[in-house]
Amino acid sequence: MDNYINDFNKYLVSKDFSSNSVSSYLIDIKKFIDYLKKEYDILIEQTTKGMILTYLVNLQKEGKSTATISRNISSLKIFFNFLINNKVIANNPVIAIHSPKQIKKIPEILTIEQINSLLNLPDENSFKGSRDGAILELFYSSGIKVSELIKLEIKDINFSASFVYIDGKKERIIPLGKIAEERIKHYLNNYRSQKAPKESQYVFINFNGHPITRQGIWKILKFYQKKLDIGKELSPQILRNSFAVHLLNNGADLISVQKLLGHKNITATQIYLGNIKNKSIDVFKKTHPRA
Repeated sequence: MDNYINDFNKYLVSKDFSSNSVSSYLIDIKKFIDYLKKEYDILIEQTTKGMILTYLVNLQKEGKSTATISRNISSLKIFFNFLINNKVIANNPVIAIHSPKQIKKIPEILTIEQINSLLNLPDENSFKGSRDGAILELFYSSGIKVSELIKLEIKDINFSASFVYIDGKKERIIPLGKIAEERIKHYLNNYRSQKAPKESQYVFINFNGHPITRQGIWKILKFYQKKLDIGKELSPQILRNSFAVHLLNNGADLISVQKLLGHKNITATQIYLGNIKNKSIDVFKKTHPRA
């Protein structure tokens, strides 16, 4: 590793970087190498984009300024390009990482304990409780948006293959957790069938048998927010956030979560990195808490 640093130093000098710039770049790279050794115990050649993103979030948590984080990104890009030119690595893991302004405020989430308390609140032995339980489970099990949930039709749920088809701005297929599947089936078989008109294909309906609205969803969430009493606003977004962060905390990689959420650009998914507790997000495991 010292050879890389020494050669990188010579490379910077040969490119007529100022002495201050050379010194700053070397400090940045040495700090990053120390981080890799401490957190992952790997060689620089094994660096992934996820590790770099986590490192940048750590810098933010340490209170580093936007300018400092920007310089670190520049330092890493130059260093990994240097390694490519010297045939040490084939691809630059920093190439698609841009401004630190993409590392936004850490999204608010519910803990797994709070999620479990919430999902245990609905009374399964009533139309409202059965429907609400299915809605809450689906929000948390799939990360679905409220606009997608209210338009969901029965044909969009494949129980035999355990997935939900989302026909939204970002068409996608989302695995359906076992508990969510059971609650949806319970609602459909025992309560929806009694209220919905035969021609209705919408999964979630109100007491009059009409498709549930966005306002109806908000009323449901406010109802359980009062019962939960955790000092946080219960919203579709906080459930979506919790879905993403709990997946990352249990080993899901950023790309997989991006696809599940339907984000067009991975920068939209990067905001969740500030919430993760585990050190590695490279290997996707099917460990969603309620799957």
